[in-house]
Amino acid sequence: MSTAVIIGGGASGLASAFYIQKFLPKYAKVIVLESAKRAGGWMYTSKYSDGCIFEHGPRSLRPVGEQGKNTLQLVEELGLAKDVLPVFRSDPAAKNRYLYVEGKLCAMPNGVGGLFKTLPPFSKPLIKSVGLEPFHRRCKENDESIHSFVRRRLGQEMADIAIDAMCRGIFAGDCRKLSVQACLPPLHRMEKEYGSILAGALFGSKGPKEQLSGLPKRAKQEGWASWSLRQGMQGLAESMTQAVNNTHGGEVRFGSRCVKLYPSSGDAGKITVQTDSDTIHADLVVSAIYSKDLASLLPGTMEGLREDLSALPSVHVVVVNLEYKDDVLPVKGFGHLLPSYENKSILGIVYDSCTFPEHNRKGSPNSTRLTVMMGGAWYDQLLNADGVLPDGKELVWKATEAAAKQLGIRSHPIRWHVSLNKECIPQYQVGHVTWVDGLEEKLRQSKLPLHLVGASYRGPAVNDCINNARKMVQAMATGT
Repeated sequence: MSTAVIIGGGASGLASAFYIQKFLPKYAKVIVLESAKRAGGWMYTSKYSDGCIFEHGPRSLRPVGEQGKNTLQLVEELGLAKDVLPVFRSDPAAKNRYLYVEGKLCAMPNGVGGLFKTLPPFSKPLIKSVGLEPFHRRCKENDESIHSFVRRRLGQEMADIAIDAMCRGIFAGDCRKLSVQACLPPLHRMEKEYGSILAGALFGSKGPKEQLSGLPKRAKQEGWASWSLRQGMQGLAESMTQAVNNTHGGEVRFGSRCVKLYPSSGDAGKITVQTDSDTIHADLVVSAIYSKDLASLLPGTMEGLREDLSALPSVHVVVVNLEYKDDVLPVKGFGHLLPSYENKSILGIVYDSCTFPEHNRKGSPNSTRLTVMMGGAWYDQLLNADGVLPDGKELVWKATEAAAKQLGIRSHPIRWHVSLNKECIPQYQVGHVTWVDGLEEKLRQSKLPLHLVGASYRGPAVNDCINNARKMVQAMATGT
């Protein structure tokens, strides 16, 4: 009887278990080891008795691309289609996004017409940057920073303001260090193949017409921009957990920490998985945890691989959820971001009530939910003189001060929650793709049945994690 062990019960680990059960039936036992008491990893939702929902990690997913469609297909397979809350492209939460620059909110262009106007904080119409983009030369290097790439192709102002802020919102990271090849692969590919982002956008999407069905088809027909679930994003993890547990041989173990991995003596091709309570001899191990955490589990005889796995940096993000009485937002939209020169410690504010009003408290009084994101690559800016993170009360004060200054909200919140998400977003720095290729080559040479998935490698977003788990399992199933 073959046994597969998955280390980590976040999106990647649970999806790996689900797809192993679906595509690799030879593994009669599929065991997920999760050190926490709940599923989901950074997908973490708080639900209150009055109906209010706070998201402390990912709050919505996009339905586009291979990754987005795959997650929607999974949602359908899990029986969650009835619980999906779509945000349509015509909704203010999809159309309206803001930057906070020089003390004021600046609306980003949300249509073609906006490209031809000079809109603050930019000093010229964006069409000038876009129009000149095809005439810039390709980079001779295989990889560069996102800031360098955008500065070359679209100009200094676009790189310093829009891209700087965008990378803080998506990766909580510094665009001057992040890899364009790893973080924004479509843009990197457009330049390499077509010599231009614009040319790639115009000519690179031609192909056979997609044959969509179910939720992916509905999302395209109805014009979804993003979506969540009625009970929050943690519901996706809980449904995957239930599906794994309800399939013969499947088991998700909470509070079960893997403490050591090593080749099984006298049993070539197997791995011994030692937990804090038992030992498992596995035919397949999938690591869905942070690469540095995996390094700590490997034996000293694999020192080279351990060193490589430990090289990936990550950042801490402080998430402060706030709820205010009444509708206090001065604008409607998804939220706003800040470039790093404006306020290093505050990454941005998400207008949760505008995006998913279904997650507001029920009945009277009406309320407004916001999420203030802090830290990331600038986490040190939050620390006090002793190098210690302030307590929750002071972090709430920092968040409410940001909401007051940036949104004019002067009232005090009626509910709040503070989360410190330690090492929650890996930072794909220049050369990251080469680093991943090197890891996988060393694993092939080791001949161990150990596979890598998760946010550390080929995309930190939930959609990426789930899709990469599927691709890994299908590759094993077909022998490719």
